[in-house]
Amino acid sequence: MNDLILHHYDASPFTQRALKMLGIKGLDWRSVIMPMMPPKDDLLALTGGYRGTPVLQIGADVYVDSQRIARELEARFPTPSLFPDRNAGVTYAAVKWADAFFRAGLQYTIAVTSQAWPAEFRKDRQFLFPDVDFDRIDPEHAKSQLRVHAGFVDQQLADGREFLCGTAPGLLDIHAWTVPWFTRAVPGVDDLFADFRRMASWEQRVAALGEGRRMDCTAAEAFAAAREAQPMSGEVDPKDAQGLRAGMTVEVAPDDTQRGAVRGEVDSATVNEIAVRRRHPKCGEVIVHFPRLGYRVTRLAWR
Repeated sequence: MNDLILHHYDASPFTQRALKMLGIKGLDWRSVIMPMMPPKDDLLALTGGYRGTPVLQIGADVYVDSQRIARELEARFPTPSLFPDRNAGVTYAAVKWADAFFRAGLQYTIAVTSQAWPAEFRKDRQFLFPDVDFDRIDPEHAKSQLRVHAGFVDQQLADGREFLCGTAPGLLDIHAWTVPWFTRAVPGVDDLFADFRRMASWEQRVAALGEGRRMDCTAAEAFAAAREAQPMSGEVDPKDAQGLRAGMTVEVAPDDTQRGAVRGEVDSATVNEIAVRRRHPKCGEVIVHFPRLGYRVTRLAWR
């Protein structure tokens, strides 16, 4: 069975990125809801240690991070495209701009609301974002940066276009939309964005794209799908920048947050992807695929 299975929770802006990709492409998919906080034993069994959301499973192939999910969905379901203006390279690079936009929204949200968060949730988010000092955020600076990024969006829409790349929605819209999506609930943000009327209308258009067609799924069903499938082997670039080779044992982890590290044997290593083969009694042998951008690969040993 090669259904699309998304492991996620809906409150995450990164989950929302994946949902909007599914919406643009009008896809059927199965939903496994994970907890917002640890323990996340079922997800860790599947990924080998990565705790973030979203994670896309297709049979015995596991795709980590919304940018890697975007590449896979575009490859398997090219129409309608996530790149209606054909500027895929620039749009993929814009994930780092979207991260800066997200960080501005995150810091302002923390400054304004985190004192009211449950203690365990606050502690977990402090662990997740170790570079953010929750007690020393400058809310005025965060507010100014959030407004700058929102202003970029509004400016892009100034010629009357419906979406950021023209008449059709794409991945650039998804990158940008999730930040106002989660910050609109923060006190003061509506006033902060009040002058950006074009952005407000655009937010509604992106929201209306939906999420495709969701069907419930259990973790046990997802594990069974993995056990019944064979993962797809990739290739290793002979000019890999780190000299990676097939079968080499490595550890892969995000380079900006504490979302968890995964150890496995190199199956694929290209400019844009690192994929490792690993095993677990619950799911059998799987290949876990990561984007190269934003992920640190540490060589450990040969098999």
